[in-house]
Amino acid sequence: MGSNRTYFRTRDRLSGDCVPPRQRSAAGLMTALADAYERGWQPADVMHVTRRALGAGTAPTAAAAVLFQARAAGSDGRAPRDWRAQLARIADSEPDAAQFAAGLPRRCDPDDFAAALETAGWRIGVREWVDLTVLWLEFPRLNQLCEPPSAWPLVRVHHHDRPSEETADPKVLGRIRGLLAKAEATDFVEEAETFTAKAQDLMTRYSISTAILHGTGPASTAVQSRRMHLDSPYVREKVHLLTAIGEANRVRTVWFDRFAIATVVGSPVDLEQVDLLFTSLLVQATRAMHAAGAHDQAAPSRSASFRKAFLFGFAVRIGQRLKEADSRATAEAAVDADVRIDDLLPVLAARSAAVDAEFDRLFPTTRASRSRNVDADGWHAGRSAADDASLSPDKRAIPR
Repeated sequence: MGSNRTYFRTRDRLSGDCVPPRQRSAAGLMTALADAYERGWQPADVMHVTRRALGAGTAPTAAAAVLFQARAAGSDGRAPRDWRAQLARIADSEPDAAQFAAGLPRRCDPDDFAAALETAGWRIGVREWVDLTVLWLEFPRLNQLCEPPSAWPLVRVHHHDRPSEETADPKVLGRIRGLLAKAEATDFVEEAETFTAKAQDLMTRYSISTAILHGTGPASTAVQSRRMHLDSPYVREKVHLLTAIGEANRVRTVWFDRFAIATVVGSPVDLEQVDLLFTSLLVQATRAMHAAGAHDQAAPSRSASFRKAFLFGFAVRIGQRLKEADSRATAEAAVDADVRIDDLLPVLAARSAAVDAEFDRLFPTTRASRSRNVDADGWHAGRSAADDASLSPDKRAIPR
C-alpha cells in the first residue's frame, strides 16, 4: 500500500493543472533515481526497464539523467568497477546523452539538472518528466549485487577496487571475444562453427585451469552475481537458453519475468563464459531460426509458435551438448595439467556448492518454471540446429 500511495502522490505533485517549476520536477527525477539505486538497482537495469516500459524514445533523456547523477555522485572516482563499465556502455549507446554529460562541470548539484539540460538545449516535456519519475519511484527492491552510492568511499583506493584472484584474464577474454565476433560476422556456417569451437575450447580449458589453480574450500571459491537483460521477442525461450548454458557451467539462474531481467550466480570465470556463450549461441540460434523459413513464405517456420518451440528445442539440446563437452574438456584439461581426475572432481564440486549456497542466500524463495506444450516441428528443428552448433574443436558435432 505504501508504494501505491507514493505513486499517486507523485502524479498529483507532477501533473495536473498546477505544474510545478521544472527545477522541482528535475529534483524529483534525480531523487527517484538515487532511491532506486539504494533499492538495489544499477544503471544498466534502469536503462533496460525504461526502454521496455516507455519506449526507445525516452532512452536519451533517461541516459542523460543517469549520466548527470553519475557526475554529481563522483562515480568516476568512487563507484565499483562494474558500475563504471555500465555507465560507459550507456554513454556509448546514447551519444547525445554522452555529449551532454561531457559538458558538465566536475561538481554538479542534482537540483541543477534541469538548468544543465536547458543550457545544452535539451527539450523535455512535462509528460516525460512524469513518466520517468513515476516509473523509477515504482521500482521494487532488488538484491544488492554491489554497494549502493550511499556506501561508496569518498575516494575508491585501488586496492578496494581490485578484482578477485579468480577474475578472468582480460587477454583470454579478448581472444575469446575475437573468435566469437568472427563466428557471428561470417555467413558461412562451417566457418562460424570453427570459430565457435575454438572459443569454447579456450573457455573450458581456462575455467578448469583456474579451478585447479585455486583449489578447494569456501575460502578459495569466489562467487559473484550479475544481471543480464533480455529483449523481445521470445524472451522466455531466451531465458531457457541462458539457463541451459548456465547449468552446464556451474552457474545458477533466476528470472525476474516482470522486467525481463535474469540474475546469474557463479564464479567470475564461469560467469564470463556463460555471458559470452549466451551471446554467441543466441546469434546462431536466431540465424538458424530465420533460415528455417527463408525459402518458403508460407512455411510454418514463420509462425510465432514454431519459432518459440525452435528456440526452446535449441536450448534443451545445446544444454545437453554443453554438459557432454564440459565432461570431455574437464578430463582433457586434467591430463594437460597432470592432475588426476579424481582429485579434480572435488574441486569442481566445492565450487558448485559455493555457488548453490550464495544462490540460496540471495534467492531463498524461488520456484521452477514449468514447460508448456510446444510446436513439434519447431522443437525438432531447434534440436537439429543445436546439433549443428559445433562445440568440439575436432568434430563438427558431438555424436548423438
